[in-house]
Amino acid sequence: MYYFRKWWLWLLFTLGIGMIILHYGYRLITLVLSIVFKFSQLDMNLYNSINDRIYQFSSNGFEYLLIIFILTIPVLVLWFAKDLLLGQLKRDFLSDKFTKSLIRYVPMDNTKLIATEEKRANWWIRKGRIVKKHGKLVLRIPCGNNAAIVDIIRRRCDGYANQWLAQNYPKSNWNPIEIKHGLFITWLYIKEK
Repeated sequence: MYYFRKWWLWLLFTLGIGMIILHYGYRLITLVLSIVFKFSQLDMNLYNSINDRIYQFSSNGFEYLLIIFILTIPVLVLWFAKDLLLGQLKRDFLSDKFTKSLIRYVPMDNTKLIATEEKRANWWIRKGRIVKKHGKLVLRIPCGNNAAIVDIIRRRCDGYANQWLAQNYPKSNWNPIEIKHGLFITWLYIKEK
């Protein structure tokens, strides 16, 4: 859950903003329309029909978003409870701590190709995660398909990653870094023995 926090926080934020806009936007639109109709001396029956349509749209939209919001909250709570019970929440916190330690500052004024690759490597490293696969812990970092970026990430992880994992998971022994090439993406793996 923590690993995907940007997505579910964005979803909750979007639902909340949508409900606020539908709830208070209706009032603002009716206020502006009434002023326009009064000053333009237009037919108030037309204003009433437009007002009814806007009210129906606002009311129905607000109800739909509220239903989605109400259904989303229990899903997030269950997801949180599952991650907490299975230990994935702790692993996600540790993954975040580990990936932040691998990020390197790249000066903005540097326009060389190396700086671009370093920035892209930082982007991929942020996607790294410690998961449990087949009962064993695995650190996996996606690296894209650029060989230079794979090399940068591998060099950053050499020595440091195994030491960090051994320190944070003292009961586990770790294999050396393994690079696996997939169809569209290359992964860096460090598996528990």
